[in-house]
Amino acid sequence: MKKRIAAVAFILASSASFVVYADDNTYDPRALAMGGTGVTTSNTRNAAFQNPSMLASTPRDSFAWEIPIIAVRLQDQNKLYSDINQLKTDGNNVTSALQAFQASQTQANAGAAANALNNFNNSLAPVSNKSLMADLFLGTMLGIPGKTFAFSLYVDARAEVGAMFNYASADQATINTLSAALASCAANAANCAAAATTVNGSTTNGQVNNLQSQLLVRGVTIKELGISAAHHFEGLGGMDFGITPKMMQLVTYDYALLAQQTKTITLNQGKQSYSAFNMDVGGTKSFKTNGGNEIKTGMVVKNMLSRSFTTVLGNSIDIKPQATVGASYLTKLTTTGIDLDVIPNKPIISGFSKESQYLRLGAEFDAWRWAQLRIGYRHDLKGNYPGLPSVGLGLSPFGIHIDISAARAGNKEAAVSLQTGFNF
Repeated sequence: MKKRIAAVAFILASSASFVVYADDNTYDPRALAMGGTGVTTSNTRNAAFQNPSMLASTPRDSFAWEIPIIAVRLQDQNKLYSDINQLKTDGNNVTSALQAFQASQTQANAGAAANALNNFNNSLAPVSNKSLMADLFLGTMLGIPGKTFAFSLYVDARAEVGAMFNYASADQATINTLSAALASCAANAANCAAAATTVNGSTTNGQVNNLQSQLLVRGVTIKELGISAAHHFEGLGGMDFGITPKMMQLVTYDYALLAQQTKTITLNQGKQSYSAFNMDVGGTKSFKTNGGNEIKTGMVVKNMLSRSFTTVLGNSIDIKPQATVGASYLTKLTTTGIDLDVIPNKPIISGFSKESQYLRLGAEFDAWRWAQLRIGYRHDLKGNYPGLPSVGLGLSPFGIHIDISAARAGNKEAAVSLQTGFNF
């Protein structure tokens, strides 16, 4: 029991620590720090990820080469990680208590074993059917601004994984039967022989045999190659339009293993590969104020083509359209923005996370293009995810820049992002 529970707990914990963001596409640090805004607040460094039309809306920008862009996000909305520690402790106590009873078959040891099994049962219930979600993003991008045409080429890779422990009702019945037999022994020594028979028939060296509970792990890696193109249409009221056709390579992972067999997990287990084409489309309109400042409004639809991929176990990995509108106000030293998801975002990994619909707020203070301070906040209108405050810092001396941002919502969600690059 000790090794089995420890293995389950280790895999759940490690899956949350090495791979961010379920269905929000906030990977670059500028957008993350500004609450996820990007429809009208992005620039050449990140427009390909946020809204391709912004390439044409920022003609004064320099050429940009971004390498690397790294983002990591962890989600534990149901506080599963903290429950795992109690599960490990109670699992270890069960092993020790059952071994002690098997060695002595006394009333005192029977009572301790019954209590240990009850505690273990109580700690399994909170863990069952809760999930941990995590996401890793790596990318690089080349941005080429222009007054009429602008382009951007990017390559990135994303890994998203979810882990869930399913406590089988058959295991609960087995543990209850063992607990009842041991409690009967503790109450009356005459019942200890029968209790010993029950325990010896269901356990080996303190470990319960033939557990049916499962560890469910489902994930996807997505590699993208995209080319963004944007154009300023003076004849259409000065509108900027952009499009990003992209090729996607997906590998889905899906497996359900008995808790006692977690050591057999391999990376290629439950693997299925796919290729797909998709595109992002965006538009932006700029207005000048009497004071010389600028107001921008825009909209972007990402992943216009809905795609669904079936895993080896028959579950679905879904890529759904994401439509977002935004507005921003720009001065020489500041940028403030607001974005709103027009439609709810469906989770990529079905069964492990919930849908979202975000309202995002962000602001940036730019000290003469040498240093940038950013703050933001993200609110889920669906109420499935906590409010997420964020902060970031950028330094841009002599054509070299580094941006870093972080966001955290208590113990439920945390994210960090780093981007370095060159402007020339």
